[in-house]
Amino acid sequence: MGTTLWFFVNLGERVPMSVERNIEVYNKEQGYEYKLERKRARIRLKVMERFVPEEMLEGVGVGVNVKGMKEGEYILKVEAKNLPRFLVTVERIEPEYVRVKIIKAPEGGT
Repeated sequence: MGTTLWFFVNLGERVPMSVERNIEVYNKEQGYEYKLERKRARIRLKVMERFVPEEMLEGVGVGVNVKGMKEGEYILKVEAKNLPRFLVTVERIEPEYVRVKIIKAPEGGT
């Protein structure tokens, strides 16, 4: 118990913080276009206030992984990335899931 109290006093408490980010698409394949039902997500974080400057949170992002997916419509989990370990934890991502439509790109397109 003494060690826990020492960490709490010396490392500071976790404070809530919300950031909003564009939802990225990870592992895209050439020849397909990806359309998201929503473009932005809000991330609720708990941050070790003493050790996490705002600049460190600028790298935090969210996205969906489409690896190996072909044409169709999917509901995918939105995941956080680039979180400083032990210093930042995710409480919630809104929306938790997003609809992604994958279509073949027109010839000469992306």
